[in-house]
Formats: sequence, C-alpha cells, structure tokens
Amino acid sequence: MRIHQITDLHIPDEDVTHEQYAQVRENVLRQLRFTTENEPDLLVVSGDLTMHDRCESGCLWLRKILPDLPVVVIPGNHDDPKMIERIFGEWPWRADYVDCSIVFLDTSPDLMAAEDMERLQTIESDSPCLLFMHHPPHLIGAGFMTKNQPLLNHSEAARSIGNSVIEHVFCGHYHNSADVLCEGFELHLTPSPAFQINLEIEKFTLEEFRPQVRTIEVSEGGVSTALINV
Repeated sequence: MRIHQITDLHIPDEDVTHEQYAQVRENVLRQLRFTTENEPDLLVVSGDLTMHDRCESGCLWLRKILPDLPVVVIPGNHDDPKMIERIFGEWPWRADYVDCSIVFLDTSPDLMAAEDMERLQTIESDSPCLLFMHHPPHLIGAGFMTKNQPLLNHSEAARSIGNSVIEHVFCGHYHNSADVLCEGFELHLTPSPAFQINLEIEKFTLEEFRPQVRTIEVSEGGVSTALINV
C-alpha cells in the first residue's frame, strides 16, 4: 500500500498579501500535483488546514483541488472538527486494508482522549498497524514547540501507543521533520508547506524550507517512509 501525508497546510485567505504567506497556496498545489502524478492508494491530511483558525473558505478551496483518490482529513488544534467532518466527510477511527490497518485520531483539544488510549489497547492486527494524529505523542527537541505547544498528555499517549500493536505514528504540528525511535513504536514528524520552525531554539524561530510530501510504503517487507521535495 502506498500512502501520502501532508499536514499543517495553514491555507491563507485569498486576500492575504503578507510576503511570508504569499507562496503557501502554491506550495499546497505543488504537494497535490505530486500526489496526483504518483497516485497513492490513500492521501492523509493530518490537521491545521487554514491560516486563520476554523476558516471555512480555506477548507472549501482545499476540497475543490483534492486529487481524485481516497482522502482522509483529520483535524488539528487550529481546526473545528465538526467543520472538517462536514466539508471532508467523517474520518474513520480505524480502517483495514490488505497490507495494513490504520488508526486516525483527533487530538485537536491538544490531548489524546482517554477513550482513545483505552481503545488502542484493544486493537488486534495481523498486518502492520499505523497511526495518524496531528500532535506528536512525544517531545521532540527542546525548542519553541516543545516548550509551548506539546500534546498535553504526551507521556500517557506515548505509553498507550507503546503498549499497543501500533508500530508507526505519523503526525505534524511541530512544523519540521524528524524520525524518532520511541519505546514500542517509531514516530515520524512531517513538516508544513506554510513555514518551518526550529526544533531546538526556545524563541519562535523560522527556518528556510521546501514543501515536502511524506510517502509511506507498506509491503510484506515492512513499512518504509521518506520525505520528497516537491
């Protein structure tokens, strides 16, 4: 199975002229052109869709340009889950495919719900089990995002995932990239096409970047993933 992930799009309103955000829509278009050309089995958009919180116009623009393939959209902390569901459809809690099982969690309240942590312990799967969520369930670096915007119950969430059959977790939120070996699972952090934040500096510090798409391949040989410049 081939999966693409994009996250933290932060699509600005059409009338935004601030130089910092002028290229965001074009960067998202580049991501989606890559996905359209490479035709994965699934595209996952893992939260924080608009620049202005809960902005419907940005979500409607995205819906119009999504490729004609299966897409799952889950909310981030800047999104209204009910609006995401209304515009993009309800995301499944779990979906089973030939090569893997995938769990999709809503961490938009900056928390992993206790119900979700309990439910993770009940999952059984004979194939690799992946998890998509907006927030990393583990601290990454010592910078601004770790100090100011962590998943509030990251320790409990990581423990719950580590005690489950989940093998790989794919997330965003930190606006940078990282691959972290955690206790019981591998964590893959996917960057934003809007702006990139230094993971080690406590002051909010932007970095130069190129828009990327995370590709995920699941086969009999296991799970492999890469970030592709677009």
